[in-house]
Amino acid sequence: MISVTLARRYARALLHLAQKHEALDTAEAELRTIADLARQDARVRRFFETPGIARTEKIEFLERAWKPRLSRSVYGLMMVLLRRRRLDHLIVIADEFQKLSEEAKGLSRLLVRTAVPLTDAQAGTLTRALAERTGRTILLTREVDPSLIGGAIVSLDHHVIDGTLATELWRIRRRLLATRVHG
Repeated sequence: MISVTLARRYARALLHLAQKHEALDTAEAELRTIADLARQDARVRRFFETPGIARTEKIEFLERAWKPRLSRSVYGLMMVLLRRRRLDHLIVIADEFQKLSEEAKGLSRLLVRTAVPLTDAQAGTLTRALAERTGRTILLTREVDPSLIGGAIVSLDHHVIDGTLATELWRIRRRLLATRVHG
C-alpha cells in the first residue's frame, strides 16, 4: 500500500500543474473518473497491477484509449505512475488530489452524524455559522445513526467534536468513579 505522504506528493504535483494551466476542475473530474473506473472494474485494476503484462502494452493502451480523452496534466501523471510502477496506487492519489483541490478552492467538508435527522433549518444554521467562522464554503453531509441516542458528532476537515449523549454519560461516569467520598 502506498503511503498517504507519497500519494500526496503526486497529488500536489498534479495540483500545481492543473492550477498552472487553469484546469483544476478538469483535472479533478478526469482523475475522479479514472479512479472510479479502477474502483468499480476489477479487470482495469488487474491490468495495471499485473507485473506479467508488459509495460509497452500498458503504454499502448494509455496512448490509444486515454490520451485523446485526458488533459495533458492527468495523462502525464498516468505515464509517470506507469513508468514508476505505481498505477496501482491511483485511487489513493486521486483521493488525496480531491482533498487538495477542495482546499485550493476554499471548500471544507462537514459531516454531521445525529441520532435523528437534522432539519434543513438546523443544517443551514450550522453551515452558515461554520462558513463565517472558517471563511470557507461548507459542503455538508448528514448521517443518521440511532445508536448515538442523542446529540451529534461533527467532523470538519479532520477535526472531530463529539457532543453525543453517550460520550457525555461516559465522562460523567468517569468523573464519578474518580471522585473520592470522605466519610
